[in-house]
Amino acid sequence: MHEIAEGVYFENAYRSGNVGCAITAEGAMLIDSPMLPRDAWDWLKKIASVTKQGIAFLINTDYRIERVLGNCFFPTPTIAHQLAWIEMQRYDEGFLQRHFARHKERYPSIAAHLSKARVVLPELALTEDMTLYKGERTFRLIHVGGHTAASIIVHLPKERILFTGNVVITGEHPSLGEANSMQWLHALELIRQMDDVDIIVPGYGDLCDPPATEILTDYITKMRERVHEYYTNNYTRREAVDKVKMRDFFSVPSQQREEIERRIRSSVERVYDEFKKGTEKKRH
Repeated sequence: MHEIAEGVYFENAYRSGNVGCAITAEGAMLIDSPMLPRDAWDWLKKIASVTKQGIAFLINTDYRIERVLGNCFFPTPTIAHQLAWIEMQRYDEGFLQRHFARHKERYPSIAAHLSKARVVLPELALTEDMTLYKGERTFRLIHVGGHTAASIIVHLPKERILFTGNVVITGEHPSLGEANSMQWLHALELIRQMDDVDIIVPGYGDLCDPPATEILTDYITKMRERVHEYYTNNYTRREAVDKVKMRDFFSVPSQQREEIERRIRSSVERVYDEFKKGTEKKRH
């Protein structure tokens, strides 16, 4: 548990990504939840070690299962975008069993822990930006989309801290499998224009500052350019997936190679479909 400003913490030790906590006189405000029960219990213990006021709210930055599955372990109302609420309604028993099966195949040691989790829908949903005032702190929830249609970022202006969820990740390949790539580029530009942010807590990876998001912009831009080249030359989506290479941006540990390759292929497919849908709209 790392304190990055007085009473503001993040934890980067969990498989499902970074989570955040800001202590207020009216309870702790949490940003995202760990997916695994053992990580959730650990996070709850760490929160209890720094506040006796309990938990006020849990904010989900998007609907991705690794961000929201752990909500059930936290006794507090959750907040997310309305589009996240809609998407999470699809997480029925069949979806969860398929999710558990994939993790059982890849990570057998955690499968039993996952089976204890269940989906809890957000109790509060925003459709536009929202500002929350808890104790002495201000929390700006800004809908930016990009990584997913429901992606929001959480800004603490007085502390000059921004929790971005997966809108920003550092040191590894981003997932564009559910993205709007142009909207994502706009979101990153918005973040760089925020003059009251010194520290970014990304969804994965190390802390950074706004200028450090340029590499992510470069990655998405280059992927769009490479996919567009093959698309305009009438390559099929499968052919584009086989030809577009992105591994030159980040090194890939050997144990993660298969997972990262799947992520890149899914991202290329998504961007290819974006160009295809754009062309089809122009025809009508």
